[in-house]
Amino acid sequence: MSDVLDGGAGPGTGDVLVCRGDSFESLAFEQGRLTARVRGASLEDDRRHAEARSGTPFDVFARRSLLAETARAAFERMDAPSRAFFVAYADGVDAGLDPGERADGRWQPWTPVGVFAVHHVLFGSLGHHLWRRHVTGLLGADAVEALAQEVPASSGSNAWVVGGDRTTSGRPLIGADPHRLLSVPGVYQRVHLVCPTEGVDVLGLTIAGVPGVQHFGHTGGVAWAITNAMADTQDLLDVRLRRHDGGVQVDLGDGWEPCGTGRDDPAGDVVVTRLGPVVVGGPADDPDGGDALVLRSVPWVTRDWGLSAVLPLLRARTVADVSEALDGWVEPVNDVLAADTSGAVVHRVAGRVPRRVEGDWIGWLEHDVEQVPPGGHVVSANHRRGPESAALSGEFAPPHRARRLEQLLAEHPVLDVSTAAALHADTLLLPAGDWQRRLAALDVDGPARSVRDTIVAWDGRMDADSSAAAVFAAVRAATVRRLAATPPLDRLSTPADLPELFGPWLRPEPRIALALDRWIVDDVPFGLDLDAVLVTALGEAAMTGTAATWGDVHRFERPDGTSVPLAGDDACVLSTSAATGLGDVVWRGPVARLVWCLADRDASRWTVPDELDVWAAGGTSPVGDPGVES
Repeated sequence: MSDVLDGGAGPGTGDVLVCRGDSFESLAFEQGRLTARVRGASLEDDRRHAEARSGTPFDVFARRSLLAETARAAFERMDAPSRAFFVAYADGVDAGLDPGERADGRWQPWTPVGVFAVHHVLFGSLGHHLWRRHVTGLLGADAVEALAQEVPASSGSNAWVVGGDRTTSGRPLIGADPHRLLSVPGVYQRVHLVCPTEGVDVLGLTIAGVPGVQHFGHTGGVAWAITNAMADTQDLLDVRLRRHDGGVQVDLGDGWEPCGTGRDDPAGDVVVTRLGPVVVGGPADDPDGGDALVLRSVPWVTRDWGLSAVLPLLRARTVADVSEALDGWVEPVNDVLAADTSGAVVHRVAGRVPRRVEGDWIGWLEHDVEQVPPGGHVVSANHRRGPESAALSGEFAPPHRARRLEQLLAEHPVLDVSTAAALHADTLLLPAGDWQRRLAALDVDGPARSVRDTIVAWDGRMDADSSAAAVFAAVRAATVRRLAATPPLDRLSTPADLPELFGPWLRPEPRIALALDRWIVDDVPFGLDLDAVLVTALGEAAMTGTAATWGDVHRFERPDGTSVPLAGDDACVLSTSAATGLGDVVWRGPVARLVWCLADRDASRWTVPDELDVWAAGGTSPVGDPGVES
C-alpha cells in the first residue's frame, strides 16, 4: 500500500509520498504513480522540456545540446536492474497521470533521466564561461579577474556534519539546505520508500520525476547530503563552421574537419563536432566559415549521468556503502557528507571532473575520501578549501556562508537536533561589517549622514522585519546601479549576440554586486572612485526613501500572484538571493532544508517550499513516524 501523508499545508503542497512495493520494480512504479497524482502538471512540463517541446527558448538549447539523445544513451548505459527500476517508474507516472494533465505521448524509459538532465544541464560552469567570454570581449582579459568574485551563477548550498562527540545523542548530525531556483511546487519532493523484501526503508528528497533518492537520504543506518562542488565540467569553445561539399565542416583550431548531426533534428540545425555539439551559431556559406560555440560537457563525453547509483544508495547501510555507490556518479559533481549509526563520518567529492592538459581532456580526477573524527566537523558551502580545490575549478562561492557556519558551530560545541535546525535560519551578513567600516569613514552630512549612521549602527542581520537592513539594501542597490552606469563598466550592458536563454548570466548588476563585497575591502579596479559612488548612493537613498522593512521588498512571489516576505540575503546562511541592482524579488534560495539525526531517524527534521509557512519562516518540520500511513 502507498499513500500521501499531508505535510501540513494541504494535499499536494508539502506532502510526503509514502511508497511501498514488494520488489524494486513495484516500488518504483508506486513512486512514479503517486508522484504523478500530486505533481502531474509539473512532471509533464519537465518532460516537454526534455523533449524540446516546451515552447520556451530552452527548446533550442535542449535540441542543439543533444539533451534527449544523451539521456537515452545514459539510460542504455545503466546496469539491467537500474534500467528496470527506471522503466517501472516511467510506467507508474503514466498510470498515475490525470488525462487532463497529460501532454502528447507517454513517458519513455529514458524520460526520468531526461528530467534529471533538465534540472542540471545548465547547473554547471557554462554560465561562468559565458560571463568570462562576455567580459573579455568588452573589457579585456584582465577585467575577468577584477570581476571574478568566487560566485556561483545559479546554484549553491550549505551542508555540514558533526561527529558524535559533538552531539547530545552521541551520534552524528548532518544539516543541509540546497539553494536553487525557487518554485512551487519545488524541485525536491519528500519521500519515504519501503520495500521489505529488498531491505529498503529510506527517507529522502527526490527530484520529482526521478526515481529513488539522489542527493539527500537516510536509510536508518546511514544518511548523506550534498552541496555543489563547483567543479568545472564544461568547456565552451569558439569555433568556425562552414558548409562544404554538401556537408558541414568545423575548424577546431587545427584545420577543417567534417561534422555530424543529431539523431533527432527536426529543425535541421543540430551540428555535432568531435568535441561536442554546437549550441550557438551555425555553418556559413563563406569559405572562411562563421562563428559558433561548441559545448563540451562530461555527460555528453561519457554518455552518462551516473544514475546507476540510485539503487545502491537505497540499499546503503554504512558510509562505505554510500561512498561505493557514488564512485559511479557523474554529474553534477557533488561535495558529499555521510554518517552512519556506528559513528563513522566521511567527506568526499563525487562525480567526473576532467583532467585537463593544454585544453585536452586526458581522463578523470580521482577523489579522496576524508575520514572525519568523532570530535570533528566539516562545513561545505561551495567555497574554496585550499590547494585541493584548484583541480576542480577556478571559481567558487565567496567564503561568507562557510565562515559564518564555522562561527555558529564554534558557538555551539554540542548540538541537538533543534539547535542544529536553527542554524539554517541565521541571517547575519558577514560582509556588513566591511561596509560599515567603509561608510563610517566617509565625509557626509544632512539626510545622507542619517542614512549612513543607520547602517553603521545596524546589527548586520538581514531579518525580514529589519528597517536598517532595508536601508542598507537600498544603498547597496544604488551603488551597484551607479557602478554599472560608470565607464568602463557601462560597456558590460552591451547586448551579447547570444540566445536569450543565456541573458541572466550576462546581466552586469548582479555580478558587480557580488564583486562589490570584495571591492569594499580591497583596491577598487578600473580607476573607479568607489567612495564618491557610495556618497552619491547614500544621498539617493536619503532622497528617494527606502522600504519600511527588508521583508517589504525582499519577497518570494507565489504562483497565485501573492508574495511572501523572506529574511536572509545571498551571503547569509539563510541564502535568499535577488538580482541586486535590478530588484529585490527573491529568485533563488533553499529548495529544501533538513537535519538528519543518526541516533534516531524519527527525530530528524525537514521542509520544502511547498510547505510554505514553515519554509518561509526558516523552519523545519519533524519527519515524525513516516511508517504510519493515512
